[in-house]
Formats: sequence, C-alpha cells, structure tokens
Amino acid sequence: MNLCKPNANEATRTTNRSKSIVPSSGLCSRCVDGCKGNCEAFQATFRGRELIYPGPFGNVVSGADKDYPVDYSHFNIHGYALGAKGMPEGMEGNPDTARFPNVNTETSYGWDSKVSMNVPIFTGALGSTEIARKNWQHFAVGAAITGITIVCGENVCGIDPGLERNAKGKVTKSPEMDSRIEAYNRYHQGKGEMLIQMNVEDTRLGVAEYILDKHKVSTIELKWGQGAKCIGGEIKVASLERALELKKRGYIVTPDPEDPIMQEAFKKGALKEFERHSRLGFVDEEAFYAEVNRLRKLGFKRITLKTGAYGMRELAMAIKYSSKAKIDLLTIDGAPGGTGMSPWRMMQEWGVPSLYLHSAAYEFASILQKQGERVPDLAFAGGFSSEDGIFKALAMGAPYTKAVCMGRALMIPGMVGKNIENW
Repeated sequence: MNLCKPNANEATRTTNRSKSIVPSSGLCSRCVDGCKGNCEAFQATFRGRELIYPGPFGNVVSGADKDYPVDYSHFNIHGYALGAKGMPEGMEGNPDTARFPNVNTETSYGWDSKVSMNVPIFTGALGSTEIARKNWQHFAVGAAITGITIVCGENVCGIDPGLERNAKGKVTKSPEMDSRIEAYNRYHQGKGEMLIQMNVEDTRLGVAEYILDKHKVSTIELKWGQGAKCIGGEIKVASLERALELKKRGYIVTPDPEDPIMQEAFKKGALKEFERHSRLGFVDEEAFYAEVNRLRKLGFKRITLKTGAYGMRELAMAIKYSSKAKIDLLTIDGAPGGTGMSPWRMMQEWGVPSLYLHSAAYEFASILQKQGERVPDLAFAGGFSSEDGIFKALAMGAPYTKAVCMGRALMIPGMVGKNIENW
C-alpha cells in the first residue's frame, strides 16, 4: 500500500493516462510509446524545472497529501455526563450555564511576559512568497480583529523592492515591512500580537534592529528549518535585474545571474526565471543561547522558536534548549509540509508526521518536568484546519500546548474575502 500517489498530483498539474497505476512508482501499468502525457515522468523529460515546485507560483499554497497510517482523524473526542469544564471564571457549570457560547476559549503564552489570545490559534509564517505579500492586508486585519497572533515570515525586508541599506549593509528603510506592521497595528485590539521571524539573511541585514528601533516590535522568532521542511525558503524571480539585486543583497540565487552564459540564456528565452534561496541555519547550543541573549539585550520582550519535523534528537534539543533559554513559545511543525513554494517531493516524503512528532513532544516535555525543569509553552502545527483538530492537538499536548499554528486554513478566509470584494 502506497501512502501517496507518486508521479501525478494536482499540485504539479500532472495526471496519469491510465486508470491502472503501479502503486510503488506511480507509473501507468502500460507505458505506451507515443503517449502524449501528462505524468510527472513525462513532464520532467523536457520541463523538469517546472516539476520541482507546486504552481503556479504566487497564486497557490500547497499541502502534501501523504496519507499516514495514523493521524489525528483516528482520534475521537470523548465527552462526559458529570459537570462542566472550561467555563468562564466565576461561572458554575450547571444545565442552565453549560452552553457552548459560554466556553472560555482564551489562551496565553510567554515565559514571563504573557500574550493573551481570544482563541488558541495563530497563523503560520507568512513571509516573502508572492501569495503572502499580496494578501497580507487581509490576513493581518482578520488576525487583529479576531484577537490572535500573526507571524510575519522571513525575508520580507530582504526582497523588498524599496529596501534601503547603509554602508554596512544594514536595513535603514523597508516599506514592505513597515506596511505589514502598520496594517496589523491599525486594527489590533489588545489580544494577540505580530511576531516576526528571522533567518540567516535577516540577521545579516539587521532586521531585528530595524523592527525594534522603528516599530518597537515586542517579539521575534528564531527558526530551525523551513516549517516542516529542513530547507531554506525559496521564491521565483522573473527578471534578470531583480535576480542580480537579490544576489547583491546576500541571497543565494540559482542559476547564477552573474554568469554571462545564464544572462544570454535568459535574454534568448531558454531560461525563464531564477530562484532565490535562503541559507540553512545550523544549530549549535552555545550559539543559540548567545543569539537569544543578544536579542534580549537589544530590547525584545519575547523570543520564540519555530522548529520543524526533524527527528527525535532535534526535538529533544529544541525543548531542552528552549527551557534553558527561557523561550516564550516553541512551535513544533509536523510533516507533511505545506507552503507557498517548496520542493513538492520533499513536502511529500520528508520529516516526522505530525501525530508522531507531537506525541513525542509531550513525552519529552513530561520528562523535562519530572527532572524539575520548567517546560516552555508549546504550540503544535502540521495540517490542522478545523476546530476538532485544534481540540485534539491541545489535548495531545496538555498541559504544555497553549495554541495551534495553522497555515492554509487561516489564509483561505483572507483570500476568499478579498475575492468576494473583487467579484
């Protein structure tokens, strides 16, 4: 039994010719000379670059659809007939008060300085992908009036066309970052916050200093990997001039836009686009503590950490290091991956599935607590889209898990609202 269907998927806009498919390979049982396609093997023969990522870039957010043997859907929520829990403070549970509108859904996270949210959810990182940029206003307003946290992802300053830097290469002006922060703050009503992620390039550009000095942002997030994927972030770049500029800003750009051969290929149409990649941040315990201390000395009230679907060693490191560094929130993102742009096969085939990862996180947190250490507040992520899934994730991680991080499920309302207005 194959847990996913290789060689054809709506995300890559590919299909099999035949209804009879070899489970292990995804190839048609009968491969015909003269077939006009459209499986991934067929497309990759002459359009291989286009098969790496879901598409079209800038208009989709994709999630892997590998069907693991056990996931949160295999759990049912058990009720009880005696008493009521979750009522607002001071309200006694009885037949007259035990109504669902009375349930207290508020939560909070933070080591010393707490952040309250009206409901125990917050957005995934919305960074430098085009789908995040063009919909940010709608996501930010929705999160602000709902009273939940929104996460501004990595590279926002780095790819800003209006970015200005000083002689040392540090950010002095970023209209894109400014507008994102202002959009959320304009409608913020006291619950939730906007926290901003920082990767290798952001650190080198001085993003932390910029958002603190200009906007007094309270929380910054460090990250290990790219959500549920152990890669850096990517975007597509459609012009040679833009690719050259991003390389000057310190990014990895492939193919090399400074290569005369690549420049000629682009001008002739043989090369259609470039890719901007972010560097992988390697984890070192002492360096991690040093960076946390540096950010605290700068003036940040809270520092959070996002980690992905790594193995048990990295999970234990994340929980232990976060405890020692007094991290305010540790978000643990399980496989399969979802994204605005990441390699499709990697999204399908990499990482520890959410349920397995989250159950291990609970086990490790319990061990840490038994050793007399304080467990940092946790958040679980990885394929949640409904209120029952949120409930199950909170139950799985209780009492350590304070919220659920959601990606596409919280982007959809923003996109739908925008499109209804346009229609």
